Amino acid sequence: MFTSSISEAENKLISYLPNTGSYYERKRNYSIDFETNKNTTSLLSPYIRYRAISEQNILKQVLEIHGPIKAEKYIQEIFWRTYWKGWLEHRPEVYTDYIIEKNKLYDEFKNKKYYLNAVNANTNLSFFNNWVSDLKNNGYLHNHIRMWFSSIWIFTLKLPWQLGADFFMQNLLDGDTASNLLSWRWCAGIHTKGKNYIARKENIEKYSNIKLKDNEHLNETAEPLFENKDYNITELETFEITNPNDINYIIIPTDEINILRDLNLNKCNAFGGYPKEDYNDHNFSNNILDHIKNLVLSCYKDDNFYRDTLIEISFENYYEDLDRWIIKNNINTIHLPYVTQGNWKKIYKKIIKKYPNINFIKFNRDYDINSWIYSKKGYFKFKQNIPKIISNL
Repeated sequence: MFTSSISEAENKLISYLPNTGSYYERKRNYSIDFETNKNTTSLLSPYIRYRAISEQNILKQVLEIHGPIKAEKYIQEIFWRTYWKGWLEHRPEVYTDYIIEKNKLYDEFKNKKYYLNAVNANTNLSFFNNWVSDLKNNGYLHNHIRMWFSSIWIFTLKLPWQLGADFFMQNLLDGDTASNLLSWRWCAGIHTKGKNYIARKENIEKYSNIKLKDNEHLNETAEPLFENKDYNITELETFEITNPNDINYIIIPTDEINILRDLNLNKCNAFGGYPKEDYNDHNFSNNILDHIKNLVLSCYKDDNFYRDTLIEISFENYYEDLDRWIIKNNINTIHLPYVTQGNWKKIYKKIIKKYPNINFIKFNRDYDINSWIYSKKGYFKFKQNIPKIISNL
């Protein structure tokens, strides 16, 4: 379903652009187009997740073809990802609590039969088992299926939502920390307190090619979960970069693969890749680790933009190779693209602590700065400001 290359990402975008208007609005809730038997969505998320193609780039092209009215639903879907990231950045404790909770729960549930049945496609729900197999084999599920999956996991199979969110992150090629975590919390009824999402037989059969068997019963009357904690909003410190040409040395995290291209900056010296030993907030499948690695290699090898850029890439001996890169170039200042909640926060901390004599300069994308200021409250409030954000693209 997915090839981990920049050309595949760009081809998917080009081929789906005509569908980002009325087609997407009509078909987006269907897991499959019944007329063509094709996916109804763009399948760009495994590339957007690592910003091989940025949200801003996609929005510009969509707006150029359809304008903001015809493509309203698709534009909103792109901004959901942006909103979730901003919301979680304002409440980082939500993520740290989740990591602690899911690790404790995994130790408790890892040998429980009903948990193992769920993650090994061995429940009494055949369609759910098929979703588990698709997730493991393809690293992807349609968004509507993800909602049904989450609801069934929590309310029918009676499993902790934290372990479901973890299972998704272990296997999704587009597994995004904020979107995944907050979507699971929303389904459970603790993100929007008292409002949970219920997977219903009628809805599943209407929007997919699935027919539930007579003995496949869902809990359609479940009450929302309760969380006895409120999270305070943290004011974000953002870092503007006035002149990208001031960047001479940069570490490129895999969450920002194409940051140099997006800044139109190809005259600097860069270090990329990931330290596998610290890319471990979840037990990521080899499919995910290989996807990231191949996408990184493809972006810098297959795009002529980088032909004159000095980029060193490391996966197996990341920190040792980073040492050599710094010493070889006698580096005293390194720019760091801002990273959101997830693996790269702790990787940055480790790098900064290791090199106290180096001046590390963090910077944000303007797109994120202009969006996250509206991410403190609900999405409805954020949505009202989308025209302002678009005007700054």
